[in-house]
Amino acid sequence: MEELAELLFTLASVDRLTLFSAIAKERLRLTQLAAKLSATTQETSRHLSRLQEAGIVEKGTDGCLLLTPFGRSLLVLLPSLEFLTEHRKYFLTHDISALPPMFLERIGELRECERAHGVGEVLAHTSRVFREARSYVWLISDNVMDLRSLGGADAAADFTVRAIVPAASINGASQNVELGKAVQLGLVDKVLAGLALNEKTAGVLFPDSSGKLDFDSGFASDDPRFHRWCEDLFMFHWNRAMIASRSGH
Repeated sequence: MEELAELLFTLASVDRLTLFSAIAKERLRLTQLAAKLSATTQETSRHLSRLQEAGIVEKGTDGCLLLTPFGRSLLVLLPSLEFLTEHRKYFLTHDISALPPMFLERIGELRECERAHGVGEVLAHTSRVFREARSYVWLISDNVMDLRSLGGADAAADFTVRAIVPAASINGASQNVELGKAVQLGLVDKVLAGLALNEKTAGVLFPDSSGKLDFDSGFASDDPRFHRWCEDLFMFHWNRAMIASRSGH
C-alpha cells in the first residue's frame, strides 16, 4: 500500500500527468517538454525526475524521454480513472460494480461520449439507432418492451433486431409477445446495463443505487472504442441468453 500511495502521489500533479501524456504520444526532449508546460527547464526537470524515480519514464540514448514498460501499462489504466472521475456525480448514484472485471477494466473506452440527460434524450438516441440502422439493432432493457409494435414496425426492414430482457420480466406474458420476422429475443437472469446500438452508434445506461436501470440518464457515442465496449457487453449477455426466437437474417 505504501508503494501505491507513493505512485498515486507522483501522479497527483497536473503538470506530471501532462508530461506523462505528452511522452506517451511522442519522444520529446527536456526543452520540448518544458514548452508543453510553459515552464522552465529546471521545473520540468524536477517533474521528470519524479516520474523517473517512480519508474514511469526513462531517458533514451538520443536524449528523448519515453515511457518504460511499467509506464505503458499505467497508460492503459488511466482512461478508466479519467472517465469515472469526469462523471463522478453520476457514479456516486449509479452502481457498475456488478459488471464483469473485463468490462470494468475497459470502462475507459467509454471516455469519448456525450451524456444523455432525461428520458427524452435517451429515447431520442434509441430512435436514432433505429432510423440509421442498416445492418442490425441490438437492445438490452430490464423492462417489458413492446416487442409486438417493435416487430410490426420493422418487420420489413433490412436489419435484424435483437432484444435482451430478464426472463422474469415476461413471465406470464410471453404468449402475448408476437415477434416480427426480423426480431430475435434473448432471455437472461439479469441485465447489467441498458444498451441501444446499431453498427455505427451506441448508447449505454447503468443501474441506479437500487439496482434498477436508470433511463433518465446515460452515455452515447459514435466512437469506435465506445461502440466496441457496448457491442462486447451485448454479446456477453447474448451468449448466455436463452434465445426465444431465431427468426430473421
